[in-house]
Amino acid sequence: MRPVTALCRIHDCVSDAGYIVSMLGLGSMTAIYCYEVLTRYFLGVATDWANDTFSNLLCVTIFSMLPHVTRIGQHVSITIVTEIAPSLRPPLHVFSYFLGFVMCLFAAWMSYEENVRQIVQQVVMEQNHPIPKWWMSVWITFGFVGAALYFLRGLVARDSLKPVSWITPWAKNTDEAA
Repeated sequence: MRPVTALCRIHDCVSDAGYIVSMLGLGSMTAIYCYEVLTRYFLGVATDWANDTFSNLLCVTIFSMLPHVTRIGQHVSITIVTEIAPSLRPPLHVFSYFLGFVMCLFAAWMSYEENVRQIVQQVVMEQNHPIPKWWMSVWITFGFVGAALYFLRGLVARDSLKPVSWITPWAKNTDEAA
């Protein structure tokens, strides 16, 4: 296996791991919400940790899923121009994937700089139970780096570099299918 292909498969495995983290986060958020409703309204006891944990899990859940969503082409797209003028589809594909790569990479870079600042300055979340802020913001960097790499891979038309998912093999990239 060539080194670039091996790196792409590692990227796919990391994205699958992010998918699993996201699913576990969604399940945990559901359980926390139900627990909070049960204790608050039926037992008359409010928790001091549920809202903080829920908001932290929301960040993790969204950004750990971002690479997978980009891999299968479920990111936001406005297709009116390609529906009106199908001949523009190839150049618009290249333009939008390049722009997606640049913007996600830029967002990842800004997020990475913020992660470093939070670690150096030991910034904590302003919550009932403070935790280091970078524990949450590192997921933003993870999501944008993963998405940027999938946009970059979408620019290369080689079968060996096409995204693969072992956790959701039925999910095909809708950009390629259309």
